[in-house]
Amino acid sequence: MASTPLSGQQNRGSYDPWLDYNEDGIIDVGELRSLGEAYGSSGDVLRNVTIARHTTQYLRAGGTSITIPSQGTWLSDIVTIDGYAKVTVLVWLSSRSSCFVSIHAFGSDDFSWLVETVDPSSESWVKTYDVMNQRMQIEVENLGPSAVTGDVAVYLRA
Repeated sequence: MASTPLSGQQNRGSYDPWLDYNEDGIIDVGELRSLGEAYGSSGDVLRNVTIARHTTQYLRAGGTSITIPSQGTWLSDIVTIDGYAKVTVLVWLSSRSSCFVSIHAFGSDDFSWLVETVDPSSESWVKTYDVMNQRMQIEVENLGPSAVTGDVAVYLRA
């Protein structure tokens, strides 16, 4: 009689991958140990959390079309990249006409620094970076005599 399972123990429930912390396909005492180690901890509930192989985000930093005036500059909104592992910047310009693309990074203290400035060798330019900061901003400078249209996108990967 003592070895007879209680009625609540007979139903094991359905598998929930969010509870399988080590992703071995089994929810067992290993997950309980991880939960026990984290018990009582706290953190920022609004911070972006990504799960490996599960989260990507694609942003059109300037909408579907931007205009960079002659002898002018276009500056994207600040893009939050905290919580992601890789960021890919994609730039397409209607003409290469003396345009430069600059990537700026921002830390939590709003201190910013220039990551790099490139002179695209054609109308399109793509580069992937490891995320080492919390936010970024993209700048396109047109030193040419006429306006240039373009698209700027950011692809974030966990």
